[in-house]
Amino acid sequence: MSMLRSILKLKSRIKQNKQFLILDLGVTLGVIRLGIITKFIVKSILEKKLRTFLIILAIVLSSGVFFASIAISGSLEEMIIKGIRDSIGDADIVITPTEKSSSPYFYMNKAELYKDRTEYIIGEIQKNAVYKPSGNEEVSINLTGAAIEDVQTMNPFTIEQQHNLYPFEGRKIVIGKSAAEKYQLKVGDSLELELGEGQEISRQKFTICGIGSSTGLFKGASKSIAAVVPRDFLSNMNNARGKVGAVYIKLIQPEEKQEMIQLLSDEYKDYRVFELFPLEEIKQETLMISAIFLMLSSIVFFMSIFIIYSSFKVITTEKLPIIGTFRSIGATKRMTNYLLLGESILYGIVGGILGCGVGVGILYLMSQALSKMVNGSDGMEFKAVIQFSGANFVLAFLMAVILCFVSSIIPILKVSKIPIKDIVLNSGPKNTKRRKLWMILGIVFLVIAFASSFITSNDLRPILGSAGMLLTLTAIVMLVPNITSIFVKIFETLYVFIFGNIGILAAKNLRENQNIINNISMLAIGIACLLLINTASYDNVISITDQFRNSLYDIEMYTQKGDRNIEKRLLSIEGVQEVYGDYETYGVELADRNDRISRIKGIDKSKILNFWNIEMNKDSQDMFERLDEGRNILITNTLKEKLNLKEGDLLKLKLKSGEKEYKVIGFFEDFAKNKNIGLISQRFFKADTQSKYYSTIYIKTSQNPENVLKKIEAEFIRLKPYLQTKSKLQEEYMNSNQQVTLLMSGFSILAIIIGVFGVLNNLLISFLVRKRALAVFKSIGMSKVQTVKMIFIEALTGGAIGGLLGVMAGTLMIVILAGTSNSKDIHFPISSYLLYVVAGVLLMLIASIIPALKSSKLDIVSSIKLE
Repeated sequence: MSMLRSILKLKSRIKQNKQFLILDLGVTLGVIRLGIITKFIVKSILEKKLRTFLIILAIVLSSGVFFASIAISGSLEEMIIKGIRDSIGDADIVITPTEKSSSPYFYMNKAELYKDRTEYIIGEIQKNAVYKPSGNEEVSINLTGAAIEDVQTMNPFTIEQQHNLYPFEGRKIVIGKSAAEKYQLKVGDSLELELGEGQEISRQKFTICGIGSSTGLFKGASKSIAAVVPRDFLSNMNNARGKVGAVYIKLIQPEEKQEMIQLLSDEYKDYRVFELFPLEEIKQETLMISAIFLMLSSIVFFMSIFIIYSSFKVITTEKLPIIGTFRSIGATKRMTNYLLLGESILYGIVGGILGCGVGVGILYLMSQALSKMVNGSDGMEFKAVIQFSGANFVLAFLMAVILCFVSSIIPILKVSKIPIKDIVLNSGPKNTKRRKLWMILGIVFLVIAFASSFITSNDLRPILGSAGMLLTLTAIVMLVPNITSIFVKIFETLYVFIFGNIGILAAKNLRENQNIINNISMLAIGIACLLLINTASYDNVISITDQFRNSLYDIEMYTQKGDRNIEKRLLSIEGVQEVYGDYETYGVELADRNDRISRIKGIDKSKILNFWNIEMNKDSQDMFERLDEGRNILITNTLKEKLNLKEGDLLKLKLKSGEKEYKVIGFFEDFAKNKNIGLISQRFFKADTQSKYYSTIYIKTSQNPENVLKKIEAEFIRLKPYLQTKSKLQEEYMNSNQQVTLLMSGFSILAIIIGVFGVLNNLLISFLVRKRALAVFKSIGMSKVQTVKMIFIEALTGGAIGGLLGVMAGTLMIVILAGTSNSKDIHFPISSYLLYVVAGVLLMLIASIIPALKSSKLDIVSSIKLE
């Protein structure tokens, strides 16, 4: 029995060892197989260096612009908030007086009821003063009446020099380092300032007891000087003992902001309570910018998808013999698919990693351009900020992998469906049905894209506009083979007389050469995008030019309490010819419609035409006279179409005094950029909006506007008005437009860079594929010159076809863009169409130089032997 047990144990042990042996063998074979597949993939990638570079470049640029486009929203938001905080402070809520307030000063006691919910509650008084350093020079000084500690808490700065600073009371003053250096002031010096206006001007002497660093309150390049004085001094001087002119509040829980605004609004009913950073508005604006860049980046995506797709068509074609070999010795379709997909995913991984790094650089360049665009002449400085998260990296990386996977999956699946017999014998049937289907789909896409330009819904326009542009590019790619065939027939007839038999042969070569057809597609896409962006930029410049051409004033002025007294003082200044006080209110809701009018202007019928050119179908002066007869309104033609209005219709406007009905009595052409605007009588505007002061004052001059502006600044130095000449404003608009244009052009240039490399790659592949045919031509008598001539004629023809198709596609995209932006005046740059076509031809000719040189050095024997 013991022997039997021993035999059974031995048998069991042998059986277990056999199972382990089989398991080990399976694992070993799996590792070997994985190693072979990995080695094969890596070898395949490294063999074709130019193609590998092209695919990775396409993925890197696509993932880079995607990363930058999704991160620019947060970066721009941070840039704006940081710029405001650096100039104003980090408070969440501000309380200030309004026109309806009983007094410009108020007590803080109601706000202090909520002290347990705040980090700080700081009260300030602002006062303008004038400092005369020497001669007739006058410098505006913005005095902030507050405790030093409070100012440092809200808008940090450090005291670099001090003398008898504490206790901070009486006639003490702290100024910034830059002002001290500019006017050679130091601690302990006496500083005489003029406060008040007119008959109430008083001269007050202060002692400089501190000089602050050029940060926080003392930062910026404003024309005025910032200074801090004790709050009690300014409040006593203004008969407002114990009161403040503004309250700044920072909350412990920022999410309670809206609730606190409502509570404080109930406490301070005659005062304005608002958030210093309207985060929702900032986010909406920045998200809109991000959406625009994502739309532009879709051009790069499209080009990259096409490059990867066409490259994998070549890769799968080249690997057919190897795939046939694998399949014939037992490899499954799934295994060969994994082989090709592994190569695709490896490209995506490498491109995604590099793309994230490139994306940070693109984001920085975009941020730099946008910072220049938002910086103006108001002294508030916005520095380029880049902000991104790990999620941005993950999304960009995943986008790269998915982009490569999706672009390559169709060629891979197509190869997997070819029977082994057809692969081995190289006898796969040509699918002519697919070409016919693509032609039908291409035409359908073009019709849909064109129809998208007629959509009237404001919500759908941007989405359908983007879709329409992508459908246009897709349709062009689908129709290129058919359109090329049509053009080839035309060129064949012409080339007989121009180039002879070589020309006919070159034209016919285009018909079946898939690589050249791909080049034509890429060229058409690049030219279409460049044409669209250049036209949009040009139209924007024209729009800005028209806007200022229709403006007849010379200087814009804004001050907090602009009224008829300000007008009189302006008219007394030498060089001021005429003054127009303009009333405006923004975002007026329509009570009977789910919509709003962006801007309502209250006009002076006797002056309006002296300051603006306004085009109407009827007599303009007569229409303005009718505005004074009752609650009547004139609206732009754009607004007329948007709201589907006609003369006699009533619009119920939500204004401060309540809902008021205005009768539409006529329409006028848009104020260039101001397309959503209505004009009403100044008399009814003041009554219904309860406005006392002008929104803006416009000035016409009889002398050089720059000189007159300086005189106005000197006259109103204590009010610190915003002043700018029309020419300077136009220059700022143009500079901002230039930054936007550069950003937009950057996306098209990236697409074109990918396209140029793609064209070069396809021409080299075309040469390698045709090596044997070219050798046969040479063996039957074709000279080197004729071979080179044939290649250049092919490039010339392909460039002309690609240029023409690009111009056609670009024109359709311009129509779609005009429809999306609701613009009636469409500018078609017909005069530059020939330039785009010539550029396409030159690009193809230059890219053909290398294949032409290689063909001239072709060895007949080795090429004919090539299989």
